[in-house]
Amino acid sequence: MATLPWAVLAASALLLHEYLAARAVANGRRVVYMRRALLLLALGAVVVIGPTIQSRVSEAWKARPPRAVPFDSSGDPLAVRALEEQSPEHPFPVNGSRADADAWRARILDALAARADLAFVRQPAPSNVPFTAADAEMVGTIRRTLIRFAASDGTPIPAYVLDPGGATRKGGVLVIPGHGPGIAATSGLRPGYEHSAALEMARRGYVVLTPELRGFGMLSPSRNATHRLVAAAALAAGSSYKALVARDLQRALTVLQEWPGVDPGRLAVTGTSLGGELAVLMGALDERVRVTVSNSYGGAIGATRENERLDDESRQTPHGCHTMPGINRILRQEDWVRLIAPRPVLVVRGDRNMSRQTPEFKRLVSLAFESHGVASHFDVTITPGRHEFFVDPTEAFIARWLQ
Repeated sequence: MATLPWAVLAASALLLHEYLAARAVANGRRVVYMRRALLLLALGAVVVIGPTIQSRVSEAWKARPPRAVPFDSSGDPLAVRALEEQSPEHPFPVNGSRADADAWRARILDALAARADLAFVRQPAPSNVPFTAADAEMVGTIRRTLIRFAASDGTPIPAYVLDPGGATRKGGVLVIPGHGPGIAATSGLRPGYEHSAALEMARRGYVVLTPELRGFGMLSPSRNATHRLVAAAALAAGSSYKALVARDLQRALTVLQEWPGVDPGRLAVTGTSLGGELAVLMGALDERVRVTVSNSYGGAIGATRENERLDDESRQTPHGCHTMPGINRILRQEDWVRLIAPRPVLVVRGDRNMSRQTPEFKRLVSLAFESHGVASHFDVTITPGRHEFFVDPTEAFIARWLQ
């Protein structure tokens, strides 16, 4: 039915042409025939594509944006102002003594442990975590073994162990992946911004374990990132994604600690992006971690919230994997790094992935290390690059302090 009006229009145009041609001064029958043929082709095209054009024009007209109304920023329409105004019940003791800093840390850990999902903070580290080896192969001189260890809820967590071998006992490094394909990227099976960090650290003489995070890689049904679903389920249950995977990471650290050839007193943790955030979390909550290096995370201060202008995936809906309910009543973003003091911490950022708050972040965090008399144990390194893992400064810092 949509072509009928266009067919009528075409026929009317043809009749008009014939009428005008009959009244025009004759310029030869050949010219008239050529004009008639071109007109018929044009009219045929109108009949065929006219309905499509009409449909698209109609859809475009219906989809046109409404008249722009200025955004009213009065009040708190995004519900972030009240969030940013929250303050911890026990703020860090600026200009306090080492005893003050120790007392603050104890109070914060107690407050975290009072939450049901973080109760493990004050519990002994798990021991004898069972695991099975699924596959192994040599990558040059590095033996890459795929294992599965049991999470606290019984879920098999895949991980790669990269072992350079040799008779001497070595330091162990836990490499936590960020957003992306998971341990395939950290272990050298997929290219990406993590630059095969676990494999590279193993090549530099460490035994490395890199565990899969829930909702990524082998822990995602489609192998596409589904961690937002995991985060939503955790939040609905009254917990958080970070608390859930922290338990997995704690058990991963036990597997690494007990791996043959690893010195259990020389453990480090590092990661990129979300992995860098979780590395700081583990450094803060698990005292077995001697050295912490965070790549492409760290530099923000104040209340914790997902900031669409600062997050690395700013054109998407916030992930929820960063959110811990009620956390701003306990500590601020810089406090997570302060909790690690006096153990060494390095934050590495690319010069094209900077936070405007980084200088103030460095100053505020340094206060905690200065309180302990170990100012050299903390640093923020800015190096050429983007949002990525920086192998050289990471390895140099770990080598310096993981003696």
